[in-house]
This record gives sequence, structure tokens and C-alpha cells, in this order.
Amino acid sequence: NDLDEMETMIAATLDFSREAALEKENKFLDLGVLLKTLCDDASDDGGKAEYYGPGKFAFSGRPVALKRVFGNLIENAIAYGNLARVSLVHERNKVTVTIDDDGPGIAAEDRENVFHPFVRLEGSRSRETGGVGLGLSVVRSAVHAHGGEVTLKNRPEGGLRVSVILPRP
Repeated sequence: NDLDEMETMIAATLDFSREAALEKENKFLDLGVLLKTLCDDASDDGGKAEYYGPGKFAFSGRPVALKRVFGNLIENAIAYGNLARVSLVHERNKVTVTIDDDGPGIAAEDRENVFHPFVRLEGSRSRETGGVGLGLSVVRSAVHAHGGEVTLKNRPEGGLRVSVILPRP
């Protein structure tokens, strides 16, 4: 019912706020291992997720936040696009992680709106599929906290491409 959904929304908001408050400093982590592990975990849970990129890649960031960012994006790709193809490409001053799916994509006029808290696209989410509309808001907030950017683009061959661009110190 609506009251249960509201409780879920409040709990999700509080969880996000607590995590953000606890993790203030960057630490070295292995971004390649993190992405591969998230893909393996999603596959173990019955989804289809594939990682293409270096097996190891040292990166300075907030591990809990980055795990939440990429975990959320992989889950969304599987839920709405049947699979997640995750790749990591690094350049001298930036890292780009892309997550491609084979779903319907997102209409251009809706791409900014999906980053607002509690927004769920009509027809894409229902009470059965879960979620409260915080996922992409959390993603954008965490990516911005790392000095990065997140973009959504429909792929010409179909599906959505989410790109997360993070600066390298």
C-alpha cells in the first residue's frame, strides 16, 4: 500500500544520508576488481552482466559510494535492459565506465528527470519491480562528489548507454 511505499522511500533516503556522512575521505581501491565482482554478483543472482576491462585498476575514491553507484547502474541495466555490459577505459586524466543494456532506452525529454529524487518513469517501474526512484539521484550525487559526470544516451543499435566519467588525480 501507499504507506508501505512511503516507509520504504524514507528508509532509503535515511540509508543514503548515513552512508554519505560516514564516508568522507578517498581511499585507494581496485576499480577493475570492484566492477568485475559486481558483475559476477549480479550473474550469481540470476542476471546477465559482463565486464570488459582491466582485471586490476588502482583508483582513489570512496569505495562504498562507488560500489553503490555501479551496483545500482548494473541492476538497472539488467532490470530494464535484460543485461549489463560494463567496460572501463582509462586515459591519463580520467576514467570512463560505461554500462550498456539492450532495453528500450530513455526518451530524450526524460533523461534529466530520471536524476531527480523519487522520479520513476511511467511504465518502466511498478511496485512489483521495486525501487523508490532514488537510484539515479544517488548515482549522480555520488559521481558529482567524486568530481565526475554521469550521462545517459540511447545507443543507435538499441538500448541505453550510461557513462560515468571520473577524474584521475
